[in-house]
Amino acid sequence: MTTGTDPAVQRRRLRVELRRLRLDRQLTQKEVAEQLGWSLSKMIRIETGQVGISRSDLRTLLEEYNVSDPATVNELAAMAKDGRRQQWGPYRDILNSDFLTYLNVEGSASVIRQGEPQVLPGLLQTEEYARAVITGVGGAELSAQTIERQVEVRMKRQEIIERPDPPQIHFIIDESALRRPAGGVKVMRSQLRRLEEIAALKHVHLRAIFLRAGVHPGLRGSFVILEFPDPADDDLLFLESGQSSLATKDSPEDIARYRQDFDTLETIAASEDDTLRLITAAQSEL
Repeated sequence: MTTGTDPAVQRRRLRVELRRLRLDRQLTQKEVAEQLGWSLSKMIRIETGQVGISRSDLRTLLEEYNVSDPATVNELAAMAKDGRRQQWGPYRDILNSDFLTYLNVEGSASVIRQGEPQVLPGLLQTEEYARAVITGVGGAELSAQTIERQVEVRMKRQEIIERPDPPQIHFIIDESALRRPAGGVKVMRSQLRRLEEIAALKHVHLRAIFLRAGVHPGLRGSFVILEFPDPADDDLLFLESGQSSLATKDSPEDIARYRQDFDTLETIAASEDDTLRLITAAQSEL
C-alpha cells in the first residue's frame, strides 16, 4: 500500500483495503455489521467512502479482521486520518452541496469525461479567465471576496492535472467556447496558450466541435462523468445548468444516456491535432 495527500484518494485507498480485508475473511457486510452491533447502512457507508471512519471504528474493524501487524495498522490509520480532512470544507459557504459532493470524489477518479458547450472547462481555465467567467456569469450578486474564493477553488482543482498519478481526462468543447472572449484580448491569448500547454500532456485529450457541425447533444449543457479504479464503484454524473446542479451515482439510466451522448460527441468532434490548429487560429484572430 502507498499513501498520498489527497483526501479523496486516501478515502478510496482505505475503503479498497477494508473491503479486501473483509473478503479475505470471507465475511459479508451484513455479517460484520451484526457482529459489531452496527447498522448495515453504517457498514455500507464506510466501505463506499460516503463517510470517513473514526479511529475507534477503524480499530474495531481491524480487530474483527484479525489485523494486528503494527505497520499495516499504522498505515491504515494514516489513510483514515488523511481521508477525514475536509479539503473543500472551507468553501462550503460559497459552493452548493452537489458541487461539494462532486469535488469530494473528483480527486479519486481514474477517468474524467466532460462536455462543455459554453465556456472552457474549469480544469483548463487560467486564473484571469476564471475570474472573468465567474464575474460575468455571477453578475452583481457575487461579492469580490466570493469571486476570489471561487477562483481559488478552480485553481486548487487543477492540481489533479499535475499530480504524479493523474486520471485520463477527456474534454469535448464547442468551438464557440474558444471564440467567446472573456476578460479581453490579453486574457484570451493567455488562456488559449494555456490550452495548448495542457493539450500536450499525454493524459489530457482535448477535442472541439466545429460550429459548422451544427446542433448537437452537447448543447444541452455542461456535464461530467467520473469513473473510478474500483470496478465495484459506480460512475458519477455531474450536471450543471446556471445556478443549479446535480451530482448522482443513483441513476444508471441517466449516466448511461450521458455516456452515450459523450460517445456521440466524440464521433463529430475534430481530432486532437485539428483542435490544436483551431486554437492556434483563434489566437491569430484576436
